[in-house]
Amino acid sequence: MKFKIIIFFGAWFIGASLFAGLIVRQDRNGHIVLTNTLEKVRAKKESITFLPAARNHAVPLHYKEKIQSLTQKHQLREDLVFAVARAESSFNPFAVSPKGAVGIMQLMKDTARQYGVINRYNASENMEAGVKHLKYLYEKYRGNIPLTLAAYNAGEEAVSKYGGVPPYPETKQYIRRVMSLMGVSSTFSSAARVKTKIYKYTTSAGTTIITDTLPSQITGTLEIIN
Repeated sequence: MKFKIIIFFGAWFIGASLFAGLIVRQDRNGHIVLTNTLEKVRAKKESITFLPAARNHAVPLHYKEKIQSLTQKHQLREDLVFAVARAESSFNPFAVSPKGAVGIMQLMKDTARQYGVINRYNASENMEAGVKHLKYLYEKYRGNIPLTLAAYNAGEEAVSKYGGVPPYPETKQYIRRVMSLMGVSSTFSSAARVKTKIYKYTTSAGTTIITDTLPSQITGTLEIIN
């Protein structure tokens, strides 16, 4: 049986010719259609198949240089970003997950919007937003890599809900894969918690307050007791 191949590119990527990870479907006329625009496929209510991201291990030079530049700019671990990009998409700017995450750093729409991304298929925008989000999570969880990765994969609400790494097999496997790619031990506890600082604050009136929230205005004395 012969098929007519029709290719649509709804989102252009400047400076790259990587087309792995597109969506492939068969239309009502029996034609095989490839597209990187998920919304068009959903609008037609047709079945879709997600082509796997490329499995090669070489990092394209322009992506390597971009990540190195971004990690220096945002003061974030280079090995963490490379490992996340590898695990998320194998550096495929057109990778699309079944949940709708897009690009090298697999950005969801809300995350992309949060960091001002206009085109999630644009590798430069995608990587910078991914690095910014990782940096935010890395600082929030005080350098705890499993929690950072858990939040990146499952969301901050899931980490908060379970008080640590959520008990999702997919998330646990993701953490182990990324940490393995980083070359660090992937031993972690699902109940890993962020160490919270406890402050002892004595006001100018002599009142002593013990809290885990740093006072916005300090007029007395402050002591960190944990």
